[in-house]
Amino acid sequence: MQPPLAAFLEQVLATAQAGLTYSKDPFDIGRFEALRAATVALMASQSDLQPQAIAEWIALDSGYPTPKLDVRAFIQNDDGHILLVQERSDGCWTLPGGWCDIGDSPADAVVREVVEETGLECRAVQLLALFDKLKHPHPPQLPHAHKAFFLCEVTGGQLQSETDETQGAAYFPIDGLPLLSRHRVVESQLRTLHAHLQQGRCDALFD
Repeated sequence: MQPPLAAFLEQVLATAQAGLTYSKDPFDIGRFEALRAATVALMASQSDLQPQAIAEWIALDSGYPTPKLDVRAFIQNDDGHILLVQERSDGCWTLPGGWCDIGDSPADAVVREVVEETGLECRAVQLLALFDKLKHPHPPQLPHAHKAFFLCEVTGGQLQSETDETQGAAYFPIDGLPLLSRHRVVESQLRTLHAHLQQGRCDALFD
């Protein structure tokens, strides 16, 4: 989907979800359900996904619509190279991380994701940035998400080349990055975070 269409559909789905959350009138509820169904059909026509799969994904969220939180770990080795993992889903590379689970704090979530995707144990030592995904050059993707980047320090474990979700893990210099999974991270973010640390700054960046 083109960015304007993705942004429009996101607003339509948010409106329908809020309407279903707060409406009492059965006719209004029916209208919001119809609006959501029509949006699902349009999304399916613009992608390779089946309407049922999209509907099930949308149904996972309820209540007042808010952005999801994606957490990413920024880990460097002694040479200042950045740890990236290769996603099985698209064969491209990204910082270790993923969605926060219910009951997780952001710091706990990023530590868990690092273990699951790399085999390394770590601790989160600094919040580097909290970015709005819509303000960065990611491809259009629903749902709307905020991205929290943590500087993490390795404390143990062993780097694994494969996990259930990844098919590679390696350290890369900032000027030698592989093909990135741009839904998850973009080069400008990595360069910004790298420069932030090179400057010795302790503040957190935000949009």
